[in-house]
Amino acid sequence: MLRKQPMRRSRAVPRARQAGRGSTLLGIFIGLVLGLSIAAAVAFFLGRSGLTSPLQSPGTAKEPARAAKGELGAQGTTPDKPRFDFYKILPGAEEPKSSVDRRAPDKGAERPLDKVQDAGRITEAAKPADRYWLQAGAFASASDAENMKARLALSGWEASIQAVSLPDKTVRYRVRLGPYDNTDELGRVKSELGSRGFDVAVIKNQ
Repeated sequence: MLRKQPMRRSRAVPRARQAGRGSTLLGIFIGLVLGLSIAAAVAFFLGRSGLTSPLQSPGTAKEPARAAKGELGAQGTTPDKPRFDFYKILPGAEEPKSSVDRRAPDKGAERPLDKVQDAGRITEAAKPADRYWLQAGAFASASDAENMKARLALSGWEASIQAVSLPDKTVRYRVRLGPYDNTDELGRVKSELGSRGFDVAVIKNQ
């Protein structure tokens, strides 16, 4: 009888261990259920109060901030109101003028000397250049003028005849060479004609 008692004690020990394990699992399960219930209650409360959920993604949390920045930027870019609005509200009131006259200077009054110089240049451009003629004679007869022209042609000079009416209603026939724009050439031709016996006179612009 003394040998059989230890066998009974060894069987009772595993049963106690199994009972402890079951109670531990039950406690863990109950804790999980309570935690989920509390989390659901907190989420429901936050949703009704309009607060942001702590589980919300970072992208969705940044959207309201961006919208607020956009509104502030739009308000910052609104054009400034014109100055001196109270002058427009009051009837008959005018906006004060600046003490400094910012009008562009009159171009006509800037440099009057330039206008005078330009006018002088225009006058010089419109003025015809001096022209010179060598007149070999003025004859009352056209035949005499033709003879002088022929003599000059034989000497190598080309002349022309100009018929001019005088105040006494007579006609003179001028035999001329030219015109010459260069006074040096004019003097050279006159000297050559004089050396060959032709008496010529210098006529200017006629």
